[in-house]
Amino acid sequence: MHIWVDADACPVVKLVEQAAKRRCIPVTLLCDTNHVLHSEYSEIVVIGAGADAVDFALVNRCGAGDLVVT
Repeated sequence: MHIWVDADACPVVKLVEQAAKRRCIPVTLLCDTNHVLHSEYSEIVVIGAGADAVDFALVNRCGAGDLVVT
């Protein structure tokens, strides 16, 4: 299992990271170039700015059994 987060202005990033850390589940935060994120737990992937760019990137990365937070 992997947790993927569309982290552009997502209000629950910290809650997701806390829950994932307790269960040792990897988290990837996806954001566009208009947002700057920092995390001590999650991997951060910056996607080029553009309409729905993060959404498309997220769909192309997630798989069966993964959890997606948008």
